[in-house]
Amino acid sequence: MNQPNPAPEQAGSPLESCYRRLLRAYPGDYQAERGDEIVGTYLDTVGPGRRWPSPHDALDLLGAGLRERLRGYGALGLAAALPLAATAALNTLVAVATFLLLQVEFEDPRFARLDSVGPFQTLGAVIWLGWLVVGLTVTALPGAWTRTAAAGGLLLTVAVPLVAALIGQPRPPLFVLLPAVALGLAALALPSHPGWVARSLPLLTAGCVAAASVAFSAAENGGNMFTSYSSTPELLAMAGGLMFALVLLVGLGCVLRADDSGLWAALLLAAPAGLLGTDQLSQALWGTSGGGPTPAAFAATTGSVLLAGAALLALALAGQAARHQTVRRWVLGNACPTCGHHPEATAEA
Repeated sequence: MNQPNPAPEQAGSPLESCYRRLLRAYPGDYQAERGDEIVGTYLDTVGPGRRWPSPHDALDLLGAGLRERLRGYGALGLAAALPLAATAALNTLVAVATFLLLQVEFEDPRFARLDSVGPFQTLGAVIWLGWLVVGLTVTALPGAWTRTAAAGGLLLTVAVPLVAALIGQPRPPLFVLLPAVALGLAALALPSHPGWVARSLPLLTAGCVAAASVAFSAAENGGNMFTSYSSTPELLAMAGGLMFALVLLVGLGCVLRADDSGLWAALLLAAPAGLLGTDQLSQALWGTSGGGPTPAAFAATTGSVLLAGAALLALALAGQAARHQTVRRWVLGNACPTCGHHPEATAEA
C-alpha cells in the first residue's frame, strides 16, 4: 500500500514539524511504519496558511498515540476506563460542591472568623457553582460541550485561589482545593456519548445531597455543626472512600464479564480519593498543630498520596505488559510455521 507523503506546499513547514512532534506519542516502530501516512493525512485536511495544528487534531493524535502504546502493553482497558473514571470524578465533585455550598458557604462567616464575600463565606462558592454548571451540562449538552465545560471548571478551580490571594479575599483550604483539581483533571475524559444513566447522575447526585443536607440541618434543630471548611475533613474523607469503593465494586462486576476497565478506573481514582482524606491522614500520621496538621506534614502526606497512586498505576501497567508479552511469546512460539495460526486456536474456532 502506497503511503501518502505530505503535500508539497506543506513539506518541511512548521505545521508538518508540529505534527511530527505530536507523532512521538506513538511507539517508535509505529512511527517508522505509518508516520508519513498519518502526517500526510492530517496535512491534507488543513487549510492553507495554518501554522499550528488545531486543538482537536492535537488531542486526536495524542489520544490515538496513547491507545497504541496501551495496545502494545495489552492494557487497552486503561483507555476504556477513562470515561468511567471521569464520570465518577465529576459526580463526586457535584456531591462535594452541593454539600459545601449549602452547609458551609451559606453559613454565617462569623463562625469561621472571616469577612463575607457577598452572601458566601469565601470565593470558593464560585468554584462549586462552576462544577454544578458542568454537571448540568452533562445532562443538557453532553459531548464536546461537556468537556469544554469541564475544562472551564478546572481552570476556575485553579484560578479562583490565585484571584483570592490577589484581592485579599478568603478561599477554601488546600485540603479541599487539591482533590478538586485532581478530580477536575479526571473529569476531562468525560464520554462523548453518555447513556441516559450517566446523563442523569449529576442531577440525581445533586438532588440527593441537597435533600440530605436539608434533612441534616433539620435534625440539628438549630445547631451548627458545619460552620466552616475546618469542620468538613471527615466528610471529605468519607466521600473519597465512598467514590473509590463504588468504582471498585463496579470494576469487580465488570471482571465477571471479562472487562477490566472498571479496575483500571479504580486505580486512576486512587490518588484523588486519597487526596480527599489528606487532612485526616496527616493528622493521623503527624499529629496536629492548632487544630490541624502543619504545612510540612500536609505537604509530605499529599506527596506520599500522589506517589502511591502513581506507583500503583505503574505497577499494574508493568504487570499487564509483562503478562501480555509472555502470552505473545507463547502464541508465536506455538504457531504453525506454514500458516502462522495457533493449532489450539484453530481447533477451538
